[in-house]
Amino acid sequence: MGGSGSGTWYRWNGKTTMEEIRRIDIRFLKRQGWLVDRPDQVCSGTLSWASRGEQDGFISAKCYHNRLELDYRYRENGGDWVPIKQTILLESTACHYGGHRKWLSCPQCHSRVGIICGAGKLFLCRNCYQLPYRSQLEGHIDRLISQKHKLGDKIFEDYDGDGYRKRKGMHIKTFDRLLTRYLEIEGQIEPPPL
Repeated sequence: MGGSGSGTWYRWNGKTTMEEIRRIDIRFLKRQGWLVDRPDQVCSGTLSWASRGEQDGFISAKCYHNRLELDYRYRENGGDWVPIKQTILLESTACHYGGHRKWLSCPQCHSRVGIICGAGKLFLCRNCYQLPYRSQLEGHIDRLISQKHKLGDKIFEDYDGDGYRKRKGMHIKTFDRLLTRYLEIEGQIEPPPL
């Protein structure tokens, strides 16, 4: 930990990214059984977020067949808490092999999105908040480090930044091919001394 590319201290712009904010994902709502199809059905409960294993925030929500109603409190810069009630419309599109897929409709730009973000007072799409993904702010070396770790997780048992034992069940030819790529990336990150 604390090596090259870790943390956010090295970023030239302190821009907030998608990974750092609260968001509501339509796929999560579907997996949890929140999305209802009939007009007489309603699903209600609490959506919560965690940071470092502790609850970081929560909102009350009700999901109808055509809308998601959010009820939460918001405060700006340590000011007073203000109650917010927000309605997000749900849209459906037909799938090629039958059925339909639901989308969230951004309250500001009305575009169909899979994720809405709570980066400010209201939940809006990432384009309205101009939020990049972390990978969009990475430099060349940062991308190489991410590729190295992703490949290391795939080919080594108990990978923690360095790997030495082949993952159980992986074919030796596959391991050798991926290990060669892993070592190439490692060489690009830390070139050999002159």
